[in-house]
Amino acid sequence: MKILIADDERDIADAIKIILKYNDMNSDVVYNGTDAFNMAGSNVYDAIVLDIMMPGMDGIEVLQKLRSSGDTTPVLLLTAKAQVEDRIHGLNEGADDYLPKPFDKGELVARIQVMVRRRKHYDKDYITVGNTKLDIEGLEITNTDHSLRLSGKEVEILSLFMNNYEKKISSDFIIGKIWNNDSYEEGALKLYIGYLKNKLKSIQSNLAIMEEDDLYFLAERS
Repeated sequence: MKILIADDERDIADAIKIILKYNDMNSDVVYNGTDAFNMAGSNVYDAIVLDIMMPGMDGIEVLQKLRSSGDTTPVLLLTAKAQVEDRIHGLNEGADDYLPKPFDKGELVARIQVMVRRRKHYDKDYITVGNTKLDIEGLEITNTDHSLRLSGKEVEILSLFMNNYEKKISSDFIIGKIWNNDSYEEGALKLYIGYLKNKLKSIQSNLAIMEEDDLYFLAERS
């Protein structure tokens, strides 16, 4: 699990990183809202922990820009106890949960885990990017009159790319996310990527899976 932590109180941000590492979660740490938005826009995270009061952009502004860009990554807001209106505003703007400071480390971990589980349970049935629609339940990709069936693994991989359009994703991240590092056979990812490239092309999708060193990303076909 990969988490983005954004808090201008460096001691708190660094402490959260240690807490999450102890609970088998990797994390990136930034100390202002501008860096938080930029990191979230160029990397794939399972959840984001955002402090409300930050320089550059505050947590609410970051949240608004993320949701406006189509980013559905679960967000946990960190708030001072007196910031009741900010909590309500944050939830209305698309935050998934909030946690007042000071907080118990066990509750922090539990709330992050619940957000991530909830997202998996309530994931969308359809994802549309460009001229291409992915039917998650129906295991099918469609473009106007053209459609093809996909395997379960193909759907998982393609939905990861479509939910993170144009973000570069490492092969290690994809393997850990899709296979959970269990029963993975060497070369399987490249095989599935090859299948998906051909299927996207076959339905005349304007999307293509690009490769750059050990990174993959979905982008508009050139």
